[in-house]
Amino acid sequence: MRNKLFIILLMFFAFQLSAEKLEVLKPSKATLTMKAGDMEVWLEKKENNIWEMGSLVDGGRVFQRKEVSIFELKEDSVIPLEHKMSMKILFKKIKASARFNWENLTLDYGEGKDKGSLKLIDGTLGPATAQLKMRLDLRSMDINALPEKIKYVVYYRGEIKERTYSLKGFEDTETPFGTFNTLKVEREFLPEEEREQIYWFAPDLDFSIVRILNTDGRKSDLLLKSLEFGD
Repeated sequence: MRNKLFIILLMFFAFQLSAEKLEVLKPSKATLTMKAGDMEVWLEKKENNIWEMGSLVDGGRVFQRKEVSIFELKEDSVIPLEHKMSMKILFKKIKASARFNWENLTLDYGEGKDKGSLKLIDGTLGPATAQLKMRLDLRSMDINALPEKIKYVVYYRGEIKERTYSLKGFEDTETPFGTFNTLKVEREFLPEEEREQIYWFAPDLDFSIVRILNTDGRKSDLLLKSLEFGD
């Protein structure tokens, strides 16, 4: 009788662990701060396996930027469905959109007045979902045996290209939300591109990004100010 009870308990705990493993993502709200102001970031489950991820910077009349991505989540696979971005800098307005048609393997996009269509490559990620996919991949890896590089195929501004990220090891990162031991990840660029893009992922915060450094003509350094996880 005791053996049967022991086996039942083992099966119960195994089921509980499996159920937890299936919970790949939790809804969340975060604020990242920089000199230009705060960026609100959210991750929200809509229905079934459909999720919305967005960000908003409201700098009043000087600067505004909103980005929203709709994607499907299948286990640890991120399947982009739609992406929209709108930005205003003083009197200049910029809009971009992308719609992923996986049945026909086509991507219809708009970049301002420029519109077009591309052939989708299996595993293509959207402009904002590459970092989310990286977060999921890092969570599933052995942090004591991480690869040197990770590669993704990403759509951005009318093109589908491969992106390579170098994993630079762990270091402490200080933010307004606290100091965390983080994994530093650098995106690789050609020397002539004169760009820099670095992310810091915190394992203690479910591998959420706590800092983003981006240099592309202008420099922006975003630091985590607040973070809440939903049910």
